[in-house]
Formats: sequence, structure tokens, C-alpha cells
Amino acid sequence: MEVIKEIGITRMDCPTCVVTLEKSVMKVPGVKKAQGNYLKKTLRVTYDDATPLVAIEKAIEDVGYQVAYKKYPNPLLRLRGLFGKGESKAVTPIADSDFPEKVLKASRPVAVLFSSEGCPTCQVIKPQFKAIAENGQGSVDFYEMDVGSTETWKQYGIMGIPSVLVFRGGKPAERFGTMLSVGDLEKALT
Repeated sequence: MEVIKEIGITRMDCPTCVVTLEKSVMKVPGVKKAQGNYLKKTLRVTYDDATPLVAIEKAIEDVGYQVAYKKYPNPLLRLRGLFGKGESKAVTPIADSDFPEKVLKASRPVAVLFSSEGCPTCQVIKPQFKAIAENGQGSVDFYEMDVGSTETWKQYGIMGIPSVLVFRGGKPAERFGTMLSVGDLEKALT
């Protein structure tokens, strides 16, 4: 027997969020269909009654979103913990004014993560990007641009975040979109 459930999602604010959530939930065994509506902030899921709802909720949470009807720890406590960890020195935030010198004129490959503080999926990808940066220090430069406070991303056709562009010789060589595969990114940088 099939079950259809409309799940409220917090911070589901754009079409990119919808695609990310749909792809994540469709990976859960037994899910037949997942259709998001970012205006209503809901995800309508059709699944077998043998599929546990908790597995669907976990798929939502794994990409950085929260289920509206569940209680989560106070986000201020999480923020306090983040400030105590310190920022990675392997990834440098850059502004539009830094881009030509640090990226376009770089003598070695450069990976730029285009993201936003308000994007849950970006927050899931950032630690993975930083881990790659820390492992690849010395051979590749790693930067992060906040699309909320910069304009450069518009010149490179960034249509969704998180996105990573790898530059070689001042030109974009590889592009990784919202469903960024960390393994593929690592291979592109070796």
C-alpha cells in the first residue's frame, strides 16, 4: 500500500532547495515520488507503507534541512559551538575585488566555493570542502565567495548554490553544481 505525506520543511527558500531535497529523499528505498513546493515550504512524498518515515526525515536532515513538525536543539547553542571550533585556514573568503588577483591571475589551480550563510545545503558541503582544502594545501588554492555579498558569481553562470568552479590558467575548467560530489571534486584537483 502507498502512503502520501506532505512534510513541512524549514528554510526551503528556493528552487535549488527543492531539487536537493527531492534527490535526497528519492534515494530512500521504497520512495516512489518526491515533489517539493518552495512557496508552501513542503515536500510531498509518495512511499511504500513499509518504508519508515524516520528514513525519509533523515534524508531531509542529511542535506541540511529540518522537518517542520520535529523539535531540534536551540540553534544558538549550535552557533556557540561553531565559533569555538575556529575557521579553517585552508579556505579563504574572498570578495569581488580579490577575485581577479587571487583567482584569474593564479599560477596554480584554484577551487572557488560559491555559497551563502543562509543555505542549509551549503552548510553541509562546507566542512567537506574544507577537508579537501586541508588535504590539498600547497598544490591548489581554495576560496569561498558568499553570493549574498558579491557579484562575481553572476559572470560565471552560477544558477544554484552550493557550486564549485575550478579555475586553471584563469579560466573555469570544471564546474560542480548543487549536488556536489566530493569524490569528483577531489579527482578534478589531483
